[in-house]
Amino acid sequence: MTRPAIHQILNGFAEGDAISSCARIMRDVVRGWGYASELYAPMRHVAPAVRSECRPLEEYHGASCDVVLHHYSIASPAVDVFDASSARRILLYHNITPAEFYDGFDDVVADQLRAARARMPAVVQRADAAWAVSDYNAAELRAAGARHVAVFPLVFDPGPLDAPDDPEVRKRFAARLTTFLTVGRVAPNKRVETLIEAFRWYHRVLNPYSRLVIVGSERSCPRYHAMLRMLAGDYDLPNVCFEGFASPGGLPTYYRCADAFVSTSEHEGYCLPLLEAMHCGVPVIAHATGGMPEAMGGAGVLYEDLTPPQLAVLMHRVTADAALRREILESQQRRMAAVRARNIAAELRALLEGA
Repeated sequence: MTRPAIHQILNGFAEGDAISSCARIMRDVVRGWGYASELYAPMRHVAPAVRSECRPLEEYHGASCDVVLHHYSIASPAVDVFDASSARRILLYHNITPAEFYDGFDDVVADQLRAARARMPAVVQRADAAWAVSDYNAAELRAAGARHVAVFPLVFDPGPLDAPDDPEVRKRFAARLTTFLTVGRVAPNKRVETLIEAFRWYHRVLNPYSRLVIVGSERSCPRYHAMLRMLAGDYDLPNVCFEGFASPGGLPTYYRCADAFVSTSEHEGYCLPLLEAMHCGVPVIAHATGGMPEAMGGAGVLYEDLTPPQLAVLMHRVTADAALRREILESQQRRMAAVRARNIAAELRALLEGA
């Protein structure tokens, strides 16, 4: 008897992307069990540096004895291929960003997000199993008609964060300034403008020896990125640093240079950078929304309903109060010990057997 294959279908694949990293780790686990396992994606959405990791979407052919898993977050040809597969279909839901965030910034992406949300009930009904990376996402799947949803938290790989420093990044940020960092897609749902406004108040009223570092590609939403640059210019804030996409060595260096990590996002399915910052020993401040409280797991600092000046005061307390900072870091160490103790292979095997 031919052993079944366990393949994954993605909307795209890129270095440093959380969904791509999760898919790669899952593939490697499955291969370790002796199964054939490949990643398939539209090649126009696969970064050149990682094309060897991925196969063209049109090459996917699933047999009825196979299993295929799709990472669902936006409308794309990948959904059609997944939906038409004769293999046993598992939907892994990473969340669909509400389209309203993109209206006026990128109407094409807004349309794709609306299409994905409109199609979700049909895709859920046709899937043989539904998984979600957080309880928050699982609730959305149940609302779309899924009766049995398993939660498989987004996989965290600490390996890349243990790379040596990038000397150029370290040199650029050698000056002794209180440094606030945010990392991720520079997209409208991240509400980076709120962080810039909070930093403006902090920098001018509480501590002029400070800077804000924004790490993330401008390609995610160019108009939004341009708006943020104009906002920093209008506020005459020279210490707002737009760093763009981080290299593998650059990313851990940014974390090591930071005094605090801040996420002002208004919508997240999980938010892996929170774990990255905690792994690197950086105090984390995050907006208590979506799946972020699950990612934090009781660690760090969560806030709700703060104005930019109030957030600035919180940022000041976290960086200036040594006792509070120590308490935060201890909570984060406990959280990361639990994350590192997670048995990904056992979880994945149990879920696949259940499906």
